[in-house]
Amino acid sequence: MKKMLKPITAIATLAGFAVITGFVSLSPRNLSLAPSSRLWIDGKSSVKSFSCSATKVDVAVLAEPGAPAADLVANASLTVPVASLDCRNGTMNDHMQKALKAKTNPQISWRMTSYRVDGANVVMNGKLSIAGKENPIELTATGSAESNGTIRVKGSKEFKMTEFGVKPPSLMMGTMKVKDAVKVSFDFVLNP
Repeated sequence: MKKMLKPITAIATLAGFAVITGFVSLSPRNLSLAPSSRLWIDGKSSVKSFSCSATKVDVAVLAEPGAPAADLVANASLTVPVASLDCRNGTMNDHMQKALKAKTNPQISWRMTSYRVDGANVVMNGKLSIAGKENPIELTATGSAESNGTIRVKGSKEFKMTEFGVKPPSLMMGTMKVKDAVKVSFDFVLNP
């Protein structure tokens, strides 16, 4: 009996030490976006295709350490300043900011309302707000959680700008028109 108590006492002591020193966290924690994370928009016009990258993305993710994948994320939201969208063309940036009503709605925002894990996929339901109009949106992404607490989420979603009250820009007296459909892609790495 004494021989069994020593290992049990040692395990209990190590577990207590882990909790006290923070090796095992029992409360939710915020995850931060790694610098390698990306968000970009691809679209087409009557003349050529274009791609615009977000140079700034603010993400807030609250995770439950040690929870199963289906319960890992308590809540999540994202904000992209419209001024941070860079199409590598100053004129195009200006037209995009005007179309997105950046003066009155300076940011694009998304907040998760629920999610479910389906194998390696994560299906996230949420609310997306663009140019002052909020619509429900479902995003399907691949997700993975590493043993060090890092979470990676990758995916894309195609939708029409007009669904958010955004009139696709036209230039050169209407000879160049931006197509209504755009595809937003993301590759986020979240660190504990």
